[in-house]
Amino acid sequence: MAIPAQSLLLGGSPPDPALTIVLTRAGDSVVCSLAGELDMDNRAQVQRALDEALAPHPALVAVELSAVRLFTSSALNALLTARLAALALGVPIVLAAPSPIARRVLEVTRADQVFPLYPDLEQALHHPLTGGQTARTV
Repeated sequence: MAIPAQSLLLGGSPPDPALTIVLTRAGDSVVCSLAGELDMDNRAQVQRALDEALAPHPALVAVELSAVRLFTSSALNALLTARLAALALGVPIVLAAPSPIARRVLEVTRADQVFPLYPDLEQALHHPLTGGQTARTV
């Protein structure tokens, strides 16, 4: 399910044209694809998308980052905030196909130690869940 632009209006401000967010279902999982520039100007939009991804309590949330051109500390903070919410729900969050710039920020900040990273979305959706299960995709 793509997030309509209207659902991204926060505080009366329009969505950031430098950012694209798409939420899709993949079986019992939710994929949050982020593309473009992730910075403090659109942190609230990214946070809202991650919150929406967690809302149905999926088996897994995979955040796909292959088309990210700018990844600032604001984007990292949104991911870390979502991680805390996900932990409280028992929902794993994994990162799929981080672009070179996103990967660099994750490595420098050592956030790559707290998020499982996968080279592509297919592998991310097969992240092991509790009890030796993997996320089911269709």
